Amino acid sequence: MSKKKIQLQYLFLLVFSILLSGQITAQSEETRTNWTAAKDLCNEDKYQKAKPYLLKVYAEMPRPLCCYWLAMAYDIEEKRDSAIFYYGKCIKNSRKPQLAALDNLIRVHLRQLDFETAYIIAWDALTKNPGNEVFIEEFKEVCLWAYFIKHLGFHKHYLTSTKLHKEYQVKTITEQSLIIKNIRNEGGQHLHVGNRQHKGHHEIWKCRFNHSKKDIEVKFHLHDHNLDKQIEIQHEKAKKVYNNKEEAIHIRLGALMALTPFTDKQVLDLLASDKEEVRLCTCSELNSATSKKVKKACMNDASEHIKAMCEKLDIYQK
Repeated sequence: MSKKKIQLQYLFLLVFSILLSGQITAQSEETRTNWTAAKDLCNEDKYQKAKPYLLKVYAEMPRPLCCYWLAMAYDIEEKRDSAIFYYGKCIKNSRKPQLAALDNLIRVHLRQLDFETAYIIAWDALTKNPGNEVFIEEFKEVCLWAYFIKHLGFHKHYLTSTKLHKEYQVKTITEQSLIIKNIRNEGGQHLHVGNRQHKGHHEIWKCRFNHSKKDIEVKFHLHDHNLDKQIEIQHEKAKKVYNNKEEAIHIRLGALMALTPFTDKQVLDLLASDKEEVRLCTCSELNSATSKKVKKACMNDASEHIKAMCEKLDIYQK
């Protein structure tokens, strides 16, 4: 090849490189602008307004935070399949554990009434993050929702919809607590409970969303004014379901959680179970009234997951 042709080729490559460099710089500048706009909106919990910017950023640079915020936008819109996709991408694209995305992923599957998948992911999160109280509670709520919907006729819509209803039909305090924990506002924020009032056949919970000073009333219409009677009925049903070995484990665990709080004797009986999940849930329910003997039984359990959990929970350090 002649020297002139080599020089022409070099010049062509140089020009092409400059043009390509300019294009990349332009794209990167656009991405930076979109990312800044998205961050400003998301920091104000305006995920839906940020979604067009986030989608543009994701097309070029699917960073974990971008994926998480996109998932939040779709989650709030109740477009659950898209939310699952982006929560998954957030977890996959990050070198660090994305615990918030993982927790939300469990809840999305739960709101889709896919109890089996929610249970599998929650159990995996629980065992890989021993003593994480968020995952402990989420795991137990997966089981409780599954049990209450299947065996107690609890309204599915109270789970599938995160929006605040005008009124909820309930029988027990357990149902009220499940509903409160599932409500979200347009910013994806949770409720914080202030106080509860009893008025006739209603219980009214006064709450506030995160970062809000506005009081919100969540109104529950009680099936029976006699809550003690309803709890007794709930316990009798729960015992039968828990003892039914043909039931799926997550349903049995939901029934078990409906029997709390446990006495020391009940704890010791449950710790004789061959099911690690039963023993773990039991040990996660101990409180300040639990004897040292019972706490020690949990701490000496054969399961490494249970031992690791006990090492982390404050109740075992007292």
